[in-house]
Amino acid sequence: MSGPETSLAEIPPVGPAGAADEAAALRREVAALRRALAERDAFLAGVAHELRNPMTPILGQVERLVGAVEREAPEGRVAQGLVQLRWLVERYVRRATTLLDVSRAQTGQLALLAAPVTLAEVVDEVVASLSPMAAHAGSAITVAVPDDLVLSCERLALDQILDNLITNAIKYGDAGPITVAADREAAEARIRVSDTGIGIGEADQARIFERFERAVADPGTAPTGFGVGLWLVRRLAEAMGGGVAVHSRPGEGATFTVTLPLHD
Repeated sequence: MSGPETSLAEIPPVGPAGAADEAAALRREVAALRRALAERDAFLAGVAHELRNPMTPILGQVERLVGAVEREAPEGRVAQGLVQLRWLVERYVRRATTLLDVSRAQTGQLALLAAPVTLAEVVDEVVASLSPMAAHAGSAITVAVPDDLVLSCERLALDQILDNLITNAIKYGDAGPITVAADREAAEARIRVSDTGIGIGEADQARIFERFERAVADPGTAPTGFGVGLWLVRRLAEAMGGGVAVHSRPGEGATFTVTLPLHD
């Protein structure tokens, strides 16, 4: 035998005073969450600033040592070690800069100034800086970017976009070849970074552009990182009048396409 049941008609409705109290409580919760998010972003910006700034003079000193040693013994082990140290310091600075850019983007303080930028020059610089990482992973990077593509964008933001996309291709490319290509379509440039690695499932292709999300959801198998690279790529591209999209299938690699306006 079942026990007594209460019908919906017997449940007392929430009166105007109760509804007002609930709305006020929700507003307080939202305000508290916003304060917590603002405090977190401020902390993140402070940490990024403190991590990056001391490395600037260190990088300058390493650059001077590299120049001195390369003039005297360019093929020696010391020169090779200093070149590797320079690369590691540069990577550290870029990672701290990523944190700083994330905090600025989140708080609406990411101001980008557009100027004419030759795409091929920036691609060559980024690929050269990431070549040691690619070689260590067993991947070769091929570049097919016309010399006459001049974008209207911020050079540092473009560098950050390419750095994030190529780094992801190295991480998830399964030691396969990586291609950086570009072409012109109307008033835009289409920049493609492709790999032949693990790929991304259709259900995950929107999620990976959100903050703190990764293509590999399992932290035990995912490469190291903050999970903000693709989110920042999207924010930077959109801030410069462009966008980003991905085409991928599991096991067949991925191609990320960034569109940015061409300089008139």
